[in-house]
Amino acid sequence: MDLSHDDFQKARRISRYIQEYLEMLNQDGLRSTDIYPYLAKKGIIEKDKHQGIHFRKFLHKLKKMELLNLIPQCSYRNTTTDFVEWYFYRVSDNNESAANEDNSSENKKLHIPILSELEIDTLIEKAKPHVEKLPKRDESEFSYTELETRKLYPRAYEKWTEKEIEIMTRAYNKFQKIDKVAQLLKRQPSVVTKKINESLT
Repeated sequence: MDLSHDDFQKARRISRYIQEYLEMLNQDGLRSTDIYPYLAKKGIIEKDKHQGIHFRKFLHKLKKMELLNLIPQCSYRNTTTDFVEWYFYRVSDNNESAANEDNSSENKKLHIPILSELEIDTLIEKAKPHVEKLPKRDESEFSYTELETRKLYPRAYEKWTEKEIEIMTRAYNKFQKIDKVAQLLKRQPSVVTKKINESLT
C-alpha cells in the first residue's frame, strides 16, 4: 500500500496546524479529541459526529505504514490490541519532544524540525554533485516513451543503486517532502514514494 502524494501533503499540513495550536495554547499532551475541533475548523480534517474518527483513521494509516514521522508531534499508546490513544506534543528546536512522561522505546520519538523551502533548496544544491556521480544507462536502451518521460525527469528508469537509496533516505529524513526528494533525484514523485515505502518496510 502506497501513501499518495496528497496524503503526504495532508500529513504535513496537519503537522503545521497541530504545532500552531499547541503553541497557541502553550500546552502539551493533548488528545486527538482535543486537537480535532481545531483541525476541522481549519478545513484540514473532515467533520464528523465522533470527535475526529476520520482524523484517527488517518493516524492509524500512517502508523501502519510506519510514516507517523510525517506528524512529529504525534505519540501514541496501545491500550489494547485494537485501541490506540493518541497524544500530541510541541516539537522543540533541539529535536526533542516536550513529552517526558513516557520514555518507552515505542513512544520515544525523534522529532525533526520542518525546514523552510529555501533551506531545502539549499540542501538540494549541495547534494546535486552526489546525484550527478550516480551510474547512468546508455540512452539507446530506452524506448521513445521513456525518453519523453526523461525530458521531465532526467533520471527516470535508471537502476536504483544502494548509494542512491542512501541519498534518498537522508534527503527524505531532512526534507519530509516527496516532491523535493524527487527533485533532487530527478525522478518521478510516484516512483520515489514507492521506493521510500519499500525502504521503510
